[in-house]
Amino acid sequence: MAITRSFNIGDELPPLTKHMTQDAINAFEKSGGATGPSQFTDLEAAKSTLGTSSTVASGRMSLTFATEMLRRYFGADIYNGRGMVDLRFLRPVRPGDAVTFTGKVTGSAKEADGVRITVEVSATNQKGAVTAAGMGACVVPSGFLPPEE
Repeated sequence: MAITRSFNIGDELPPLTKHMTQDAINAFEKSGGATGPSQFTDLEAAKSTLGTSSTVASGRMSLTFATEMLRRYFGADIYNGRGMVDLRFLRPVRPGDAVTFTGKVTGSAKEADGVRITVEVSATNQKGAVTAAGMGACVVPSGFLPPEE
């Protein structure tokens, strides 16, 4: 039997804060099979490629963390097979940044096999600058929802 869960418009997701370090960025890039210097892992490559004074974290890292926040909210049992996230990357994330991912339920729509819950998602650094924004969604199967009244 499924565990019943409630998802209401206006609900705020528990925030998720990630502290970006160069070691974390390097490990993330390596886990994806990247080899050699890049603007993500090498200061000189960042200077020549981007014209910046530091490396940057790839947008894929922010996407991964937004996915983590949504997975925690919906539960891995639901989100892993029925969830998605779509972000726009607005500002670079750099080593030393603390980025907080937040979400708010903005809609629900019945589907044949459950309810699609939509969530507004954003990422904000320690300076208050929004680094990414977008939306996520997850189809919650009927068996996980409370009975309709």
